[in-house]
Amino acid sequence: MSSALFDLILLWSPQESDAEYVELQNLLKTEFPTEFIIHSFTTSQQAIKHVLAIKNPSRLSIIITKLGMNDENSGQILIETIRHQDKHTFIIIHSHTACADPNIRWSLASLGVNMVTESITQIRNVLHQILPLGQLNSESKYTCPYCKWSSFSFSQLYIHVPLYHTNEQELSTKCQICQRSTRNYAVHLHEEHNEEHRQRPTPTPLYAFSLVVCQRKCDNRFLVVQESGSMGFWLPGGRVEIGEQLDKAAERETLEEAGVKIRLTGILKIEFVPRTDINRLRVIFFAEPFDENDCEPKSIPDYESYGAMWLTYEQTVQCSTQGQLRGNEPLKWFKYVVQNGIIHPLSVLSKTEL
Repeated sequence: MSSALFDLILLWSPQESDAEYVELQNLLKTEFPTEFIIHSFTTSQQAIKHVLAIKNPSRLSIIITKLGMNDENSGQILIETIRHQDKHTFIIIHSHTACADPNIRWSLASLGVNMVTESITQIRNVLHQILPLGQLNSESKYTCPYCKWSSFSFSQLYIHVPLYHTNEQELSTKCQICQRSTRNYAVHLHEEHNEEHRQRPTPTPLYAFSLVVCQRKCDNRFLVVQESGSMGFWLPGGRVEIGEQLDKAAERETLEEAGVKIRLTGILKIEFVPRTDINRLRVIFFAEPFDENDCEPKSIPDYESYGAMWLTYEQTVQCSTQGQLRGNEPLKWFKYVVQNGIIHPLSVLSKTEL
């Protein structure tokens, strides 16, 4: 590319200049040599001064910051300043602490942080996803209903909405394409206007769902998904697609929503609920990571979720008391597992009969 598309503001204090900082710097130099104009700062005051000095930005902005432990290097102060001004800036918090503490992660999401991660690789991946948003397009005719960022093509709008606005508290809005009201705009764009998805067969009146309780043996933590729209932490899982087995749906949904490849080891419960409009079948599987040395949860937001993390049972209890769970099932099933509840074998499901 001939010119920079984004300003990238990097707030990373000297005491945190470790191997990850070097890895990030090398990444930006080698993979993004011209796409970003990088502004590096070691204190929040320097970064804030730079941000406030930009009155009419000619380029879009991305923030990468550590969490910081004091006012001098606090990424939180920078985040609050940014969000007071606009929603166009993509904010990434790199923090091992936040990725292990649901309260910190929840707080950052509430402040308007777009992505919480401890992985430089995930930062690399999301930067590649964001780049097309800075390119001019002759088909630009859409505006984001949340941040009013205009001149999007459909493909840019499709990328932008889940990346930037997965955690909006009010996701319902009117679709500019079909003029229909939507409960979740990102999901609507994916299911109604994405050609690849629209070519799938229409679901039958029986709706089947696979949920997963996944426990990591090395520290007994459980995998949870942070649902979009600030709905709370929840079990990974979702609807079974036509022609798909229940167990394969559990594996697929966990990978899509939480970014973790799993191995199913048992079944906790099978539910069948008949209703006047549909019948619902639901299976709650028990699982473990396919590889405990490679089970980092997803941190890039998309239409599936805001991200995921590993929680202890005690942290889940605390989340429940603070209203941070979508419902009580994570707490119910984590307690069941911790108290050595019965886990039924996978063989109770006969693939040839279901």
